[in-house]
Amino acid sequence: MWYEIIYTSTPPWKQRFSLNSWDQAVSIRIKYPKAGVLVIKDGTGKTIAGNGWDNTIMQPSLLKGGRGGGFCGENRYVGVINILDFYLTPGCSIFIEPIDSIQVSVRMNWTFSGFFASGGTTKFMDRVASSLGIKPANIKIVSVYEGSVVVDYAIVEDSSKTLAKSGGMASIQNTLT
Repeated sequence: MWYEIIYTSTPPWKQRFSLNSWDQAVSIRIKYPKAGVLVIKDGTGKTIAGNGWDNTIMQPSLLKGGRGGGFCGENRYVGVINILDFYLTPGCSIFIEPIDSIQVSVRMNWTFSGFFASGGTTKFMDRVASSLGIKPANIKIVSVYEGSVVVDYAIVEDSSKTLAKSGGMASIQNTLT
């Protein structure tokens, strides 16, 4: 079962979703009015990673949800159209919070098929991370689309505070500019 939430004004800064009295799991979609980086946390405060990139659909992989294998808090954020999809199971609570990030868009003179044939998003994250001296886990691919090849990505702090130890977000932002 799918539900879509449409905000008529600015979405709440932090949100909590719970599924308490239902015997069926649900998938929820929220369309955000502007781009941002969101983190999904479970009831204990542990971050739930978003679904990885799927080269066949050229966006984060679809929720497994009702197709088997879905879990409480499974999520994906589709950039450009700014949609967050997540899955709730009975008794599940999740929290959605925005996080500080550096948002970057890069246009490369490359064919779309050539980009993916040469390692695609994984190779791109590895190269950006290497050039900035950070872990690939700190880079979140938001979208990849044609126009040569355009990659929108965000650089975020991880749970081990790696970026803070290496000069922080300001240092990385200065490196990018």
